[in-house]
Amino acid sequence: MNTNEEMALAGLGLFFVLLIGFAFLFALVIIIINFVGMWKLFEKAGEDGWKAIIPIYNTLIMSKIACGNFKLGIASLCLSAGYSLIMGVANTINAIATSGDGSLAILSLISLPLSLVSIALSLGMAVLGGYFHYIFTKSYGKDTVWCILSIFFSPIIFLIIAFDKSTKYIGPQNTLKWFE
Repeated sequence: MNTNEEMALAGLGLFFVLLIGFAFLFALVIIIINFVGMWKLFEKAGEDGWKAIIPIYNTLIMSKIACGNFKLGIASLCLSAGYSLIMGVANTINAIATSGDGSLAILSLISLPLSLVSIALSLGMAVLGGYFHYIFTKSYGKDTVWCILSIFFSPIIFLIIAFDKSTKYIGPQNTLKWFE
């Protein structure tokens, strides 16, 4: 390798380090914005703000705020756990099937239906998560536009709602009877 190639590789390495560092900082800022907004929204709903920073528990509290019970949160967590489990099993079976001399390639036939089930679960998570954010925002008396925006930009919308002095918690606004 000559000096130009070494400098090019060093520059490329520096570029990726900076890119990964920027992505990490961006993700950290979004996480902090989300926690601050959720903390304030939990307090507006009469819950302790610290509950917003505890994973899984915050989903259950959001469900309580949005629906008046934990059913939607439990359904959301069950879909997530099912997706993770099935996708993990499918990937493990696929890794075993594609390693070695090919004598276990038949196992790939098992991983395909599992992958399809995981796709269905991920679609279910998207729909349920969208509904979850929609009714959570609705429980603060926001219009449909705000609710739809919260599906796609929840950290920003939650922060805006949290620091809006005119926004008050009005109670559960669930429209699906199953989650009552």
